[in-house]
Amino acid sequence: MVASEDPENYAELWLPVPLEMYMKTNCWFDRNRFLSHLRGSFCALAIVGAALTLPSAEAGGPQPASGGFNPCFHYAGPPRQAGENLIIRFNVAATTTGTFTGSTIGIELDIVHPDGSITLHGTAIFTGSVGGRSGTLLFTYTGKGSAVTGHENLHFVGRQGTDGLTGVHVEGTIEGDLVPGVGGCDVAGAGTYTGQILFAP
Repeated sequence: MVASEDPENYAELWLPVPLEMYMKTNCWFDRNRFLSHLRGSFCALAIVGAALTLPSAEAGGPQPASGGFNPCFHYAGPPRQAGENLIIRFNVAATTTGTFTGSTIGIELDIVHPDGSITLHGTAIFTGSVGGRSGTLLFTYTGKGSAVTGHENLHFVGRQGTDGLTGVHVEGTIEGDLVPGVGGCDVAGAGTYTGQILFAP
């Protein structure tokens, strides 16, 4: 080592840093300060934006929904025995009127118990309009029925909308009656629904 490059010959505590390394380091600090500034600005904008959307979301409030529907059931396979219960799978198509104007297609699983009571659940996609907005909604439902009387009571939830129904949430009840197959249906029915809709702000 040359005497002039000995660290003890420098009054400063820092070793000499090549210019290129100094420039890269300084650039890195400047870039991080800039990114930190951007993050701070973004957080401030996000907080302001959230504050501005809260009043409109609260002001929306749920709205009533009601109407009718006519389901058409087709066997998705042969019914099968599971212990004392009978398991039946259906493909379901229905037209809907009222608040929900359009059609649905879906699947349903019915468990018929020895006493004739039925527990069921299903999933369906609604395509149509709600309050002047068009799109699709995913519906799930569960409920109980009777193989003796053909009467059913269900609870349903609608969510995961697309297009004009994005952000829409629906919850309600269905009451209906099954009838022997008509119009090419293995089983048909008619019923009404009531519920509440919450539109996205």
